Amino acid sequence: MNRAATARPATVRRLRTTTRFLLALLGVLALAWGGAAWFFSTLVAQPAWRRPDPAVHAQAIETLRQSAGGTTFSVRTPDGLTLRGLHLPASADNDRFVVMLHGYGGNLREYETQHRFWHALGFDVFLYDQRGSGASDGDFLSAGLHESTDLGAVVAEARRRMPAGARAGVYGRSGGAATAVMYAGQGGSADFLVVDCAFSSFPDQLLDRLQAEHGYLPRPLHGPMLATTLQLVQWRFGVDLAQAEPRRHVAGIRAPVLFVTTAGDDYIRPAMTTALHDAATAPKRLRIFPQGGHGAGLQAQPADYREEVLRFLHELTAID
Repeated sequence: MNRAATARPATVRRLRTTTRFLLALLGVLALAWGGAAWFFSTLVAQPAWRRPDPAVHAQAIETLRQSAGGTTFSVRTPDGLTLRGLHLPASADNDRFVVMLHGYGGNLREYETQHRFWHALGFDVFLYDQRGSGASDGDFLSAGLHESTDLGAVVAEARRRMPAGARAGVYGRSGGAATAVMYAGQGGSADFLVVDCAFSSFPDQLLDRLQAEHGYLPRPLHGPMLATTLQLVQWRFGVDLAQAEPRRHVAGIRAPVLFVTTAGDDYIRPAMTTALHDAATAPKRLRIFPQGGHGAGLQAQPADYREEVLRFLHELTAID
């Protein structure tokens, strides 16, 4: 037997061993990739770690209700969920109100400073936990896709509780601000909007967060990981978060709108607010406050924030 014939089986064995190793490595990498995408899809659509303890949340809401002399309310969404909130009146027979939307994965307890601000301006305030948040029903969030429809039900309930002809405002912060844009841009009823640090595109916002918070993942893999995550969210929850783009709807807003943010917001970049303002065709104003972080313009510069809102209401909405 010649040497070539003897070496051939050894070569085949080495090739088989190498192939098995490569296949095993690919399998491990695929599992790791899928596991990471599953983790991110849960983090995006089900941030349960941010949902408060029900008993603690209920007690906090009751304390807020009593301190403000308010009442509780609940509404049913078009797809059958129950949303729970508070109506905090400013005065009897008031002719103006504002519905407030908290940030993504937050809850109505975020708004003690904001509700006092609007009360001081003479507005009744309606606060509520959005779907999948606080005390409201829902197993996942949808970055404004379902929440914008939910907002319509809350505004309708607020109008039912208020005197006929009452002026309606919507104030949203962060993810809630994006929801406000999507609601009003698709024909939602409001007399004015205050949009505080909204994202213009949820996929772009997620990509920015991946790059900022998950640096262990090589930058060239951020785009593919985002795409895999969005596909998993759609498969698991039946919602296409790639469609959560307020910039697609902002030109449809007809009510006057005030866009605000802070120069130091490193969570939702000020450029996103500027882009929404530039694309809006309704009467509009833009104010970028020099101080404060994400959604903190009011807390950092209360006097300037109040002056800006009053100027907007007076000049663009005729609400004194």
